[in-house]
Amino acid sequence: MSRPRGRPGRDAESVSSKKILAEAIHLLGTVGSEGFTMRSLAACLGVNPMTIYHHFGDRDGLISAMADLAYSGVSDPKEGTPRTRIEEMLLAYHARVLSHPDLTLLIFAHPKAFPQEALRITESIRQLLIVDGMTPQRSRLWVGILVDFTHGAAIAVAMAMNGKSDRSGGDMGYDYRQALSELMNGLRA
Repeated sequence: MSRPRGRPGRDAESVSSKKILAEAIHLLGTVGSEGFTMRSLAACLGVNPMTIYHHFGDRDGLISAMADLAYSGVSDPKEGTPRTRIEEMLLAYHARVLSHPDLTLLIFAHPKAFPQEALRITESIRQLLIVDGMTPQRSRLWVGILVDFTHGAAIAVAMAMNGKSDRSGGDMGYDYRQALSELMNGLRA
């Protein structure tokens, strides 16, 4: 008896979501956002592409799950002033975006793939801004400014480094921490 067309075969049970995500992040880092396809990922895993769809629903689901995994370690430090806690979160987020710039580019290209972890991070920053005395309306504006600045800074350094192992940006004369501090000073203005 043949299986219905488009339905994953037995290989769906032989590969876990965790293994698919690990291979997807590795492949994306190797081939970039332009070369990352469900078929290329399936080939690396030795499975039918439908197996990936079985686990994640669609490409957006896979991208979202990859980002949730990549950004899961970014958390709100429980000690410090709201400002220092925001800075620490953004520094951690910057490091993750810097480590996975093509993932961020995929998210930009697939807005439906916006990850829950990114929502959690931005909401934590927004709440800290409110605790620090900012109005809810102004906090939404500043979350956008801070997160967009972080994305841009990390992606610019990553692209300039073009695959080199040290992506700190230090040798480029750019210090994200210092620039972030200056921007945070603008919150008081």
